[in-house]
Amino acid sequence: MKKYISILLMAVLALVCLSACGTSDKPADAGDSEKLSVVTTIFPQYDFTRQIVGDKADVTMLLKPGAESHSYEPTPQDIKTIQNCDLFIYTGGENDVWVDDILNSMGDQKPDILRLIDCVPTVNEEIVEGMEHEHDHDHGEIVESEIKDRPLSDFAGDFQSVLPYFEDGTLDEYITEEAEEHEKSFAEMKQEFLEKRKSDYNTLSIKHNTVSFQTSSETVSAEYEYLGFQPVKDDDGDVTSVWYTFQSKDPASGVPVYLAFNDHGTGADVHEEEHEEHEEEIAHFHLRYGNENIDALIDEENWAPTFYAANAPSEEIKEAVAGHSHEHEEETDEHVWTSPKNAIEIVNKITALVCDKDQKNADAYEANSADYKEKLEQLDASFREIVDSAKRKTILFGDRFPFRYFADEYGLNYYAAFTGCSTETEASAATVAFLTDKVKEEQIPVVFTIELSNGKIADSICEATGAKKMNLYSCHNVTKDQMEDGATYLSMMTENVDSLRAALN
Repeated sequence: MKKYISILLMAVLALVCLSACGTSDKPADAGDSEKLSVVTTIFPQYDFTRQIVGDKADVTMLLKPGAESHSYEPTPQDIKTIQNCDLFIYTGGENDVWVDDILNSMGDQKPDILRLIDCVPTVNEEIVEGMEHEHDHDHGEIVESEIKDRPLSDFAGDFQSVLPYFEDGTLDEYITEEAEEHEKSFAEMKQEFLEKRKSDYNTLSIKHNTVSFQTSSETVSAEYEYLGFQPVKDDDGDVTSVWYTFQSKDPASGVPVYLAFNDHGTGADVHEEEHEEHEEEIAHFHLRYGNENIDALIDEENWAPTFYAANAPSEEIKEAVAGHSHEHEEETDEHVWTSPKNAIEIVNKITALVCDKDQKNADAYEANSADYKEKLEQLDASFREIVDSAKRKTILFGDRFPFRYFADEYGLNYYAAFTGCSTETEASAATVAFLTDKVKEEQIPVVFTIELSNGKIADSICEATGAKKMNLYSCHNVTKDQMEDGATYLSMMTENVDSLRAALN
């Protein structure tokens, strides 16, 4: 899930930054100007910081109490608040993509920053059995029973290999991004793409059952006959794509004996609407070819030459290649604070920064931090004791699941309706049925929801099973009443101790 800053906000951003030129470092209403000013986006980093600094620094949280953190967008005043602070702490990841635009616009006026996801090792959001998610392939879900045979004419047209665009520098910017993403050098990443997209043919033309292959020096053609299709499945048994295979009727002509096409289509009528939605996309497909046998081509470790419409402009192909590749990217799970062990590491990083920024109060910050970390250690010990002595190791959520780090830390298995960053609140009947069956099969006594949830999915499961609905705080935000009553990360996580004990016994 990606969240982009709006055009209106960008316009206001420019005005805010211009108006800030020549002003003091802090706004007039920022409190004691001698105090360190720290601005945070959401509750966890806000609470961690205030536990460390006490009353010796000003700490501001941008997210309003009771608001949903995943749909937050900064106001013009929020932008100004960020610009005028000494230290800005945010989570990072897909829900904070707006931050880069804001910080880049500030130039030399931007504050020091800390991203929570840089404080600890991160993991990707995980799609577990039965979970709905928002990362379906752009070409639609493939249902194996709906896959149909496809003639070669389905792929008809004139096409060009994408390989020259990797060779001539057109895609260098994209290669650079991919190299950074995969922690490789530019040279290594480029070589990998050259190997994966290598092709003996510059262009090819498909008409009816005939394919013509063009190299720089010659053209060879032959008629092909259809052999059938082979679905490709992931570890969960879900079909991710389909290869359609063909054999030359005249191998002596110099053409490849076997062809395997994959354009993510299935030939099923159910996908007609989906194809219409994508009719403005540049026609393209992956093509594997060889003279041995089809099985050798279908191997997923094999290379995959890619061909785009011959008349497509290079700029459009450039955009299409980058977009098509990023369809499959996994998202980092941003809820790093749900593990008390991670919370300790985050507190260490915040402590080091505030001590460096405000050395006159460093001793107080260090003392507060040490005391707070001792309480976090006690919290961690409580969770470990519960899990070690529990009857079961599985928790179930009729809700989003922002507890990947928590579950990994304590060795818990889980089922849930959605990933942690999903914006969905309504689950399909199939998802509710799956979770209901799991409660019955494994005799799970508690169905969890998270704070600020409508709880409808959990209610449905509990009604059908007799399980008890309970809340497990992810601590991403608090209500207005909780804020006024002095709720903290520790107070909410301590409530989680009792909730977890009930769920595991």
